[in-house]
Amino acid sequence: MTEADYFRQGIAELQAGRAAEALVIFQQAVKDSVATPRCWLGLSLAALTQGDVPEAEKAVDAVLVEEPHNLRALIIKGDILLGKDDFQNASAYYNLILRLAANLTDVPPQLSSDLDRVETRLQQLGQMFQQHLFDRLSSAGYRRNKASTRFNNSLDMLLGRKQRKDPGHQFPQSPHAFYLDDMAYCTYFPTEELPWMADLEAHTDVIERELNALLSQSADRFSPYVHSGLEQPQNTETSLLDSDDWTSAFLWQDGKPDTELLAACPETAALMADLPLTRISGLAPSVLFSKLDAGAKIEPHTGLLNCRLICHLPLTVPAGCGLRVGEDSRETQRGRGWAFDDSVSHEAWNNGEDPRTILLFDVWRPELKSDERHLITSLLEAVSGFGKVG
Repeated sequence: MTEADYFRQGIAELQAGRAAEALVIFQQAVKDSVATPRCWLGLSLAALTQGDVPEAEKAVDAVLVEEPHNLRALIIKGDILLGKDDFQNASAYYNLILRLAANLTDVPPQLSSDLDRVETRLQQLGQMFQQHLFDRLSSAGYRRNKASTRFNNSLDMLLGRKQRKDPGHQFPQSPHAFYLDDMAYCTYFPTEELPWMADLEAHTDVIERELNALLSQSADRFSPYVHSGLEQPQNTETSLLDSDDWTSAFLWQDGKPDTELLAACPETAALMADLPLTRISGLAPSVLFSKLDAGAKIEPHTGLLNCRLICHLPLTVPAGCGLRVGEDSRETQRGRGWAFDDSVSHEAWNNGEDPRTILLFDVWRPELKSDERHLITSLLEAVSGFGKVG
């Protein structure tokens, strides 16, 4: 049978209330390798009617691979995630649905009803999220009249109560997850205000020896750079994510230590232990050796936060390597560390003939007081933990 035959028969069975028969028909279309997105969508609906949520989700995911803006499929996916109490991802799907629907000029009655339901559920999730944040912050000792003005302003922005003013920069601070109000704008942070940087630079040879030993004994520990926490490039189509041209070996990744790599690099680990690393459960710190192959470039991107600094200690550096942060471009030099605000658009390149390798890690911005660090940590851990499954 053709795809059209399967689809017509499957839909007829669904409309007649025979979901089990419809499921068999759509599954056969898949087995015969003729299924199209509309057949997969029918399979998802039939599976849901039968109470087979895993089969329904697998089918709707197949639709979204081919048609990522299919509203019917997005609604099903969002509802499935909500049913699994995965509130974060459900909210993301529901928000996308409403953004796409806003461009429609003619909305069918059934779709209009679904969109109303999506909007209601999104409002409910927003209320749940707000209550979750305040419960967690209250447990952490948050009192609005005791907290700093910039933290209160930032919390209001996160909850949509206030709008951020236009900073007027060509490359403004644009963190993906949390913007801390009233943080001084900078590209590269003055190293003289980071008293530990000189000592770290003095240990360049020691750290490089551990790196070389790691490369000679465990080169397979370097894998394509995939970092779900604190660094997500804006342009994933042209970035080097998943590419062998940009690889890394994490000593800590999103706050989780790799005990084997830490044991293999004891002096590097000891140096990191003395630094004001950004310790946020599930998010930070990340400490890694980052290797960029000859001729490769890391596309412009920004990180998640503007209240921390990304630090580089260059270890192996051929000629022709550099970093741009905002409007400020600098040449990478072995043993010369720098710290920068990665919420500002930045990019890196290696125009040399050999790989460039650096030690990369994140620290709190030194202007933050201890109580602000505590509240920001509590807030971000609450955000990260809201309705997360698995």
